[in-house]
Amino acid sequence: MLPRSNRKPVWPFALGAMGLLALSACSGGGAVGGTNASSGAKSTTLTIAVNSAPASFDPSRADNGNGLYPMQLAYEPLIRQTGNGTYSPGLASSWRYLGEGNTRFQLTIRSGVTFSDGSPVTAQAVADSINYFATGFGPTTGNLAGVKATASGADTVTLTSKTANPEFPLLLSQNFLAGDIISPAGLKKKSSLTSKPSGAGPYVLDSGATVPGEHYTFTANPAYYDKSSVHYKKVVIKVIADQTAELSALQTGQVDLMFGTAQQMPTAKSVGLTVTNTGPTQWNGVFLLDREGTKTKALASPQVRQALNYAVDRSGIAKAVYGALGSATDQPTTEGFDEYVPSLANYYTYDPAKAKQLLAQGGYPNGFSMSLTYTSFDPQTKQMVQAIAQQWAAIGVKVKLVSSGSYPAMSTNMYQAGALSVAWNGQPMFLQMGVLWLAKAGLNPYHATDASFLNKFAQASKAPQSQLAAQMADLAAVAVKQAYTVPVVQIDTVVFSRGVKGIPSQLPGAHLNVVELHP
Repeated sequence: MLPRSNRKPVWPFALGAMGLLALSACSGGGAVGGTNASSGAKSTTLTIAVNSAPASFDPSRADNGNGLYPMQLAYEPLIRQTGNGTYSPGLASSWRYLGEGNTRFQLTIRSGVTFSDGSPVTAQAVADSINYFATGFGPTTGNLAGVKATASGADTVTLTSKTANPEFPLLLSQNFLAGDIISPAGLKKKSSLTSKPSGAGPYVLDSGATVPGEHYTFTANPAYYDKSSVHYKKVVIKVIADQTAELSALQTGQVDLMFGTAQQMPTAKSVGLTVTNTGPTQWNGVFLLDREGTKTKALASPQVRQALNYAVDRSGIAKAVYGALGSATDQPTTEGFDEYVPSLANYYTYDPAKAKQLLAQGGYPNGFSMSLTYTSFDPQTKQMVQAIAQQWAAIGVKVKLVSSGSYPAMSTNMYQAGALSVAWNGQPMFLQMGVLWLAKAGLNPYHATDASFLNKFAQASKAPQSQLAAQMADLAAVAVKQAYTVPVVQIDTVVFSRGVKGIPSQLPGAHLNVVELHP
């Protein structure tokens, strides 16, 4: 297992599977791929394309899928997680747990730093921002439930949690948004944060060069404390939905970098693009939301949930949908994480006969009907759920597929559906709990809970750092055996690029940080 200090960077909504790419913002044959196509001069502009618009520029309401990219630009996190998974100082120069039980965490705030509006970053500003974040409703705010931040002196902030929280460094990094500190002026006008970020990041939003829903232009922040890490004068985030159009843009010199698919790899290689496999970063499958049977009574039965797992041909779907980048998995995380349990690999073999037997044991010998909402803007997720629906139909389970064309639509639809499919990154079990399985978790719309599971989680969360990984792995094993999810495929991320450096290579779980990219 990985040392706790080397945890891979993670975020729930998997960006690579969504076809994220980076484009050149220059027009008329200007700088491309970080380099001027005719002169060889390095570009001063990078344009990042995403396949859906960011939900909000307010960290407490932002999604940490496509939304991570504007947040990385406009906000400086307290703790920065690098592409290789290690931690480095951001607005906090140092940090540590106090005492035992993982309930108190202290940060020392860097001196001499200002927000983009010119006001100083103080301990009180940091504490106020964290406390505000905990009141939000974004996908990561649930992890700070019961946490109170208090400032003492000019540079010390202490976080006190009602329950044990062993993952404060990750939560306060750019990947989980809690450490993206909002300025006091921004907190005074909270409603404006949706469209106007107010942070201390390396870039500021140029509203005059921005068309919401189409493209967002950021220019270098002249007040940023670490100018050596600002590699472009301008970064543009452009919303482009079609993967074919993305690759065409890259081929014709309009695109710097994109996340590709296995099917696109031969073309990318044949036209001379750099193809980088960053290793397994994501998994895809089905989250069984209605585990207490609120609307879909059958899902309250562990035997039924297990039947759904046995009825899926994981290897066949992985090969057909993800090609060389996919491999079968039955665990809701990716290999290399502490919570991945090697002994449970292939726990659910493809066995339709056993699936039918379990359905009968669960009280549904003739099957049942359910609905499943999925992120239709990801074509591979769409292909995967169609295949799953066909295989479940073979055991008598009729599935109504509900398309969600955006994250807001997904958030609405999941309150009506028994299950959800969205590409997901591997992550520590503690954070998985906060997003998925605690009663008030953001993706637990029916508030499904299991007392013994939550008690086990509470004990594991208090464990010393030396014991934490093993105890969380035991908890993850419960989630697998009780079939809280139907994982199907583990996915490698592949990046196509031209002239862009800073892309992590062959590092499982690696996160592509915009601020680490350079010409």
